[in-house]
Amino acid sequence: MDVLTVIIKNTALNGMPKWYQALTLSLFAIIATVAITMYFKIGFQASEMAEMAMRFGY
Repeated sequence: MDVLTVIIKNTALNGMPKWYQALTLSLFAIIATVAITMYFKIGFQASEMAEMAMRFGY
């Protein structure tokens, strides 16, 4: 909880209403979670398709 307090104090969220702070941090957490999840899904998908030859060109 102390980490969240420091983050809020050192950003533009300082002085904003509590509901706005909670909404902003929740949206950031959701976006970060989706990005990390997609990164790992792409990594696992690529390792499964390692045998497939990919050719790029016209």
